[in-house]
Amino acid sequence: MDSCLLPLEVVDLILDQLELDFRALRSCSAVCRSWLPSCRSHLFRHLELRHAGRGSPEKWNDFFLASPHILSYIQELAVLCERSSWVSWDPVLPTLLGKFPNLRQIELHGCDLPWLPARLSSAIYTLFRSPLMKRVSLRLCVLPSSCFDLFGPALQNIALSDVVIDSDVTAPLGDEESPSARPKRLTIEGKVSTIVDWLIPSSERNELEDLEHLCLKYQGDDVNALHAVECLLQRAGSLKALDISLHPATLQSALELCPAPNICYNQQIRELRLSHFDMDISSPTNQLPWLGSLLSQMTTRHSVQKITLDARHRPCLLRPILDQNGLANVDDILFRMALPCLRDVHIQVGNPYSASFDEISASMPLLCAKGILTVSM
Repeated sequence: MDSCLLPLEVVDLILDQLELDFRALRSCSAVCRSWLPSCRSHLFRHLELRHAGRGSPEKWNDFFLASPHILSYIQELAVLCERSSWVSWDPVLPTLLGKFPNLRQIELHGCDLPWLPARLSSAIYTLFRSPLMKRVSLRLCVLPSSCFDLFGPALQNIALSDVVIDSDVTAPLGDEESPSARPKRLTIEGKVSTIVDWLIPSSERNELEDLEHLCLKYQGDDVNALHAVECLLQRAGSLKALDISLHPATLQSALELCPAPNICYNQQIRELRLSHFDMDISSPTNQLPWLGSLLSQMTTRHSVQKITLDARHRPCLLRPILDQNGLANVDDILFRMALPCLRDVHIQVGNPYSASFDEISASMPLLCAKGILTVSM
């Protein structure tokens, strides 16, 4: 069939609901010619490259040589390896990386950029600086000492997970006339201090001034690690959302967690999200004092409108996530520290806590009286 009676806008809305159902999308692509581009945009949006099998660069390169029109549909690319193993000697990968004209997102897993062959690292840096590249995710990678010079001006989202910085190596500079990357969302996971030092340029350029969302996934018990985020807050004058996840390194973590970072540098924060919180006051990893320290910094000058506490996970599963005293403590802390503009307190609890949402809400009468409390699973 060459065409369909339904308007293409309606067809696109229907096919959007099948985004992850590849079998259904393949069937829909055979219905008529007008459906084919939309089906292909979902089927070929994301591409993963692996060492062997159907995901190898050689297999995909052969496929694209036979069907070059598919290249324009690929917008997300993931290169997955372990410590630069197969990517270092794969003969096809550098050529393949230069074939994607509409790439907007790239994820590198286990790629040690300073130590890759020059031809491959050059192809990766070219993708980073692409005028279309909006999101870069780097996990378990080694990176050169230079930071925002790696990326193009279109970059909006950068995620750094367990990366290592090689201070002895710098990446080749791009066009000096090209504007620097100014991301709007930044995620840091792993060694916070090292990554912050890498992100804060030694020059006076402020590439973080457009940052709106900072997500910090803290792991470990270093009492000074979280203070590194203060350097980012000093420079992120447009920050609207601060998301901090606490993951103590051991089940029996230190009784005194690191002090909360100073957020008083920034007066624009509208949303504060605290994830993986342990709010059982009998637990050695209880983080309620940490929460109180953070909230006590918020004076009336701040405009925080929403606080979300995600207490669904905790390092010790032998006891309930929340007990009655813990809930009362949360209620007291949030009520005493609540700002006049605070409109929403959302507490997420997990399955180990057997009480109903109504019972949990009833144990926090102060917040309920203000009408700002929401409890969910």
